[in-house]
Amino acid sequence: MKILMIRRSLASTIASGLLALSILLTPIVANAQSSSTIAQGFTINNDKGDVVAGALVSVKTGTQSVELASSDTTNQLVGVVDQNPLLVLSGGSQEAQVVLGGTANVLVSDINGDVKAGDHITTSPIVGVGMKATSDARIVGVAQSDLDLSKAQTQTISDSHNGQHTVHIGRVATQISLANYQAPGSNFLPPFLQDIANNVAGRQVSVVRVLISTVIVLISFIGMAIFIFSAARSAMISIGRNPLASASIRRSLYQVGAITVGTWGATLLACYLILTL
Repeated sequence: MKILMIRRSLASTIASGLLALSILLTPIVANAQSSSTIAQGFTINNDKGDVVAGALVSVKTGTQSVELASSDTTNQLVGVVDQNPLLVLSGGSQEAQVVLGGTANVLVSDINGDVKAGDHITTSPIVGVGMKATSDARIVGVAQSDLDLSKAQTQTISDSHNGQHTVHIGRVATQISLANYQAPGSNFLPPFLQDIANNVAGRQVSVVRVLISTVIVLISFIGMAIFIFSAARSAMISIGRNPLASASIRRSLYQVGAITVGTWGATLLACYLILTL
């Protein structure tokens, strides 16, 4: 519960994140450079702080530039900065080289628990610094080593309730692969449903929203099937008893069809709003 409170209420962690990055912007940066990654160049936006090697970055809304990523910009996450990639797809002296694939040293913290090899890394409330993903989220990759607390920087950050929390910030080797991570607790949901929801919304959708949308679709489908079957059966019986009224009965069937189409449209719109809002 403490970790979840921190993630929701850290209103002042951006300043702490900038302080942490300034401390880490020392000779350790040179040691963090990778030589086995493929990167693409992006223009840098330093509004949230200096973009350094190992920092998680996201696309700044409405621009083609990248800035330090945080929990608020997880959906725009594009990768991790590397100063010495093996291959660069575009160049430019003012660009950040953002890793598309390979293994890079990534800035992480233990704000969401100790980072171990095999953990999925996502954004955190501290700008530019990742953390272990424990719920459905957009991830930058999978940690290949543990966070060594003995070599990590220790920072004290404050939340909106003026509570003090100590976190450790360091670097871990990470296999870079942007993906939508589905937490183990939501494995009961069929993957294809989650994929459909993510494609419709254009982002990772919570399991609760997917379940609500699925239930609405099922109820609507069953209700409409019963409605159409009853209307068709009644029409056939009525025509059999009174053939002269067939024209009127057909018009009634057309009306039933129009109502069905309208109801399905309203159902799909409702599901779309649930998934995207």
